[in-house]
Amino acid sequence: MKGLREFEIPYVGLKVGIHKFEYDIDGTFFSHFEDSPISDCRVHVRLEFEKKETFFILRFFIDGTVNVECDRCLEPFDKSIFGDFTCYVKFAENPKAMQDDEVLYISRDQSVIDVSHLVYEYVNLCLPMQRIHPKKENGEDGCNPEVLKFLRKGNTTDKQEKTEEPDPRWEALKNIKSKN
Repeated sequence: MKGLREFEIPYVGLKVGIHKFEYDIDGTFFSHFEDSPISDCRVHVRLEFEKKETFFILRFFIDGTVNVECDRCLEPFDKSIFGDFTCYVKFAENPKAMQDDEVLYISRDQSVIDVSHLVYEYVNLCLPMQRIHPKKENGEDGCNPEVLKFLRKGNTTDKQEKTEEPDPRWEALKNIKSKN
């Protein structure tokens, strides 16, 4: 990807063994990815790149804060994230034909490995499925109180509709007896 050259690792010149890379990521990193759910963050990524004779092991350690939108009230908040992930890199004659979730295949004529897409995916995997404001120190809900009030009002309307008399068409259907 253009603008992410620091994430390209020239493995050809590296000796067999462990090499360490560190990246500090902010919102500009995620602006390079279309439809990214992250626009602002402060994330530190430590990468241990282990070069073997015939393959590589990449260990990512992620720690930081990501600004996300609350799924309940739609207000932004900072969510702490952390995680560690391992990716194996192997050589293949036709890397595009090879597919594996834990193995990245590259051709032998490639001289660098671009880890930007791996960093992007792993930071996103650190986010929980449901993103809701944490509770405040005093135990109150962290969401916008006006939105919560509106949501509660909507739920009471639904409950009121359920306590009304049932539709007579459904009552008539209850009287039909099956001969089976």
